[in-house]
Amino acid sequence: MKLLHTLFFILVTSCVVFAQNDSLLQKKSIADSSQIYEELIKQEENVASGGHNVAGIVWGGIFTVTGGVALGIGINVLLDNYHPKSWNDVGNRISGGLLITGSIPFLLIGIPVLSYNIYKYNERRGHANKRDEYQRSLDDYKLRQGTSSSVKMTILPSLDFINGGGGLNLLTQF
Repeated sequence: MKLLHTLFFILVTSCVVFAQNDSLLQKKSIADSSQIYEELIKQEENVASGGHNVAGIVWGGIFTVTGGVALGIGINVLLDNYHPKSWNDVGNRISGGLLITGSIPFLLIGIPVLSYNIYKYNERRGHANKRDEYQRSLDDYKLRQGTSSSVKMTILPSLDFINGGGGLNLLTQF
């Protein structure tokens, strides 16, 4: 009989110990979603800043526009003075050729810089949108966590025009 009591005591004690360890494991394994959201927001924030891409767009645009204007002026000068009649017309042809030649480096630098920075700016804007979506989800999660364990009561006046009465309505939210 004493052996039976000892076995029963060991069984009950081990069940209690396993139950406590199981509850401790569950508490540790349940992660707070707000920490996960905050980590995701931090990761997206690191990638979402695109100020240097705006500067690249501005500089790439300046180089591209300068090269395009020089190319346009050079072509216009060459086409307007196709048949040189005097030394001045030859000078115009030379200046037109120099403008076209000078526009090539500006275009070769400006177009790739502009294109790359526009692409990266749009990519970073997508990360900023994702960051904002995570922030909204975190706010919704915190709102749900804050109101899930509390009771929200609202008192509203009511009027009954048909029966000529009125009163107060109590609305409860759990």
